[in-house]
Amino acid sequence: MSLSRRSFMKMVGISVSSLFLMQCRLLSPTCYAPMPPSPTPPASARGRLRICWTRFDELAQAAIEESSKEGYDNVFGKQLLDEHLANLEPLISSGELTKAVADLVQEAYEAAVFHVWRSNVPITCYEPVMVDYAPASANVLVKQAEALEQVADAGEIDPTTVERARAALEHDMAFYALSSEEVDRLYERLIAEWQSQQQAPPTFEDMKFEITPDAQAAARFIVELLIAP
Repeated sequence: MSLSRRSFMKMVGISVSSLFLMQCRLLSPTCYAPMPPSPTPPASARGRLRICWTRFDELAQAAIEESSKEGYDNVFGKQLLDEHLANLEPLISSGELTKAVADLVQEAYEAAVFHVWRSNVPITCYEPVMVDYAPASANVLVKQAEALEQVADAGEIDPTTVERARAALEHDMAFYALSSEEVDRLYERLIAEWQSQQQAPPTFEDMKFEITPDAQAAARFIVELLIAP
């Protein structure tokens, strides 16, 4: 059965949020330090977008707390998604981002929010499949995003770190940009090759994806967003 691109993104949870899958999957709410009051929102849409990308720890804590309530739903995550989308709109209107690039950035962020929530509530984990590049993609992406945030916090720009992150982001965004049908065909081909040759599918890092102009633009936007002062 084919899935819509957005449904596919939600299912695989490809995103920067894998940090919390690796570090916080089994943690209790007491493992999180109390969150300070939210700062005054920045005046610019870009500044508010950056805040969205730095609130995954709050989302993880909220997911754990909400899971103790009957009929819990990803309330805080939905709030973040609405804020992220609302702050992309001015950038589209001003011509800073095309609609296609903004849609790609929004889908990546939506996958991040879903993934953090899914990793911190007591529900069944992602269903294992023979080929699934989502976890590896998220792992690579989160390491680069974390490095960029550290660069920004230090107030010094390390060109090597930024270039490495840009390349990794381009690779991930090229994967995000695939339609559900393209992903289905990719996985079907790799499974067929595995069955005929009895060789493990290539790693995500070894896969070659077409890096489209939209994927390049989305990666550049996220890099600039995360290293902004």
